[in-house]
Amino acid sequence: MLHCRHLIFYVLTSLFLFSSPAITPRTTWATVANFPEVMIILDGSGSMWGMAGDKTKIKAAKEVLHKLIPSLPTEVKLGLTVYGHRQKGSCDDIEIMLPAGSDDRNLLLRKVEEISPKGKTPIADSIKMVVDKLKTKENETTIILVSDGEETCNPDPCGVVKALKATGIKFILHVVGFDVDRMQKEELSCLADAGGGQYFDAGNASALLAALQVVQKEVSKKVEYEKAKTTTKKRKSGLGKLKITYPTGAEKSLAQIRIVRKKDNKTIKTAAKPESESIHPLLSGEYEAIFGYANSNNQKPSEIAPIAVTINGGETTELKLGTLIFNVADAFKKLPASSVTLRRDDGRIVLETPGKSNGYYFFTSKPLPPGTYSLEYFYKTMPAPAIAATDIKIKAGAETVLTLDSGIKIKKHEQNMTGFDLIDNATNKPILQIKRRWDNDYPLWYAFVVPEGNYSLNVYLKGMDESLPVADNIVISPGELLEFDTGL
Repeated sequence: MLHCRHLIFYVLTSLFLFSSPAITPRTTWATVANFPEVMIILDGSGSMWGMAGDKTKIKAAKEVLHKLIPSLPTEVKLGLTVYGHRQKGSCDDIEIMLPAGSDDRNLLLRKVEEISPKGKTPIADSIKMVVDKLKTKENETTIILVSDGEETCNPDPCGVVKALKATGIKFILHVVGFDVDRMQKEELSCLADAGGGQYFDAGNASALLAALQVVQKEVSKKVEYEKAKTTTKKRKSGLGKLKITYPTGAEKSLAQIRIVRKKDNKTIKTAAKPESESIHPLLSGEYEAIFGYANSNNQKPSEIAPIAVTINGGETTELKLGTLIFNVADAFKKLPASSVTLRRDDGRIVLETPGKSNGYYFFTSKPLPPGTYSLEYFYKTMPAPAIAATDIKIKAGAETVLTLDSGIKIKKHEQNMTGFDLIDNATNKPILQIKRRWDNDYPLWYAFVVPEGNYSLNVYLKGMDESLPVADNIVISPGELLEFDTGL
């Protein structure tokens, strides 16, 4: 396993500026080549002499580069930056060993072999040196940082990235945390957030390799795009484009996108089963995009509130969603619910997924507008929806994984029970209220999802006018299905 305490790769990928073609009989076309560039920044600090399995960290890192470099498309220009390899204890030891834009991959790999670790780990200054080189670039550059440790030279690396963003230099910073602890993850997540990008967690060498392969695929896609890309040199047309994107993997949940013209509230386009990236030519004006989500048993799609968009002639307006991924423990996959609801932090219901006798779409990955959500579920005998999770943050272009692995199940007993309330002791309010159907005891003895916390339990018995408190200090921990015996 590769445990490189300070291994950092920054992969810089030059992105393109999309230019909508003007629609005119005399339009002329010109081929534009703007292949992506990759800058690798390698840690040369003294800790790289530490062992990673049966070899040193620096040796393992060099072997990774020998696998990565040849796999990149031949059109990709490369560069190499190293820090901490010349002086001990210096935070200024950062060297561009091979300037960006080189075609000589053998030279780059020879330079890698020359590295002999010595010094410190200046993450913030390395990012700053790289970003300062982007001042003259018109296109946006993507930086991907892979790190298994924290900054050792600058007390506020996140502040450095925020300041760089504020300058207007066009870059996005994505971060992969490799085998990091909670505190390190918080720092690296802050860097990604400040850089307008995403944070990815990689717990082992295989996950790190997988992250680098994602970069390789993205670079390859951009190369193929650049090979075929053309732009116009004539005037702009009255047409613009609406580009709608979300992370791949959630296509199954999205049944359609309706585009509505605001001035007359007319649906001018319905895109069925849209891919994770779709482009819609439109006349200049004000529109609303309405997303419809698939439901079981041939029910109509559930639509969320309209999202306003402005289309300008000759320009592309991008509407970027995030994706909510459900990680549900087996015990809760057959949740006794007739609907599952996502509610924004302002209290507004955004999406309700009906289930009836088929909850297939309850936990399929869903593209969603950025925001903070809670997850609730409801059955027709419940006085109010049950809360399954809160503070679910969705970011544009990012995947959010929601793990549902904690809850409660009441052990079946002989007493004629008609229902129970689970009270959150922090708020003294019920988080789960279950009542049986009139014809049987469904769903009293099922497993119910609830967040981790401290609760009290009240039960209702047939013939009693008041609820019966049976426990006042029930602790539900993450990853725990508590099977509670009321003793009745």
